[in-house]
Amino acid sequence: MLKLLFFLFLLFLFVTLYSFKKRVDNILDAIFPKKHAPNSSKHPEELVQCATCGVYLPKHAAVKKIKFNGEIVYFCSVECKKNYKKG
Repeated sequence: MLKLLFFLFLLFLFVTLYSFKKRVDNILDAIFPKKHAPNSSKHPEELVQCATCGVYLPKHAAVKKIKFNGEIVYFCSVECKKNYKKG
């Protein structure tokens, strides 16, 4: 019976200390936020500039058009792509 009480006490102590540690970690994260990279890979994603309005955006989100001389031109939206064709 004494062993069971001792085991329950150790379990209670472990749970209490674990929850206390989680609270302290949450408080420290609120005070000192960690700087996470938006992309989980080692290399940050390449930014490209819209040829019409000059906005920088991630390469995967850009609308692109291949020009005749082989250069790839990126746009932030279909509207910017249409305006580039007009001008």
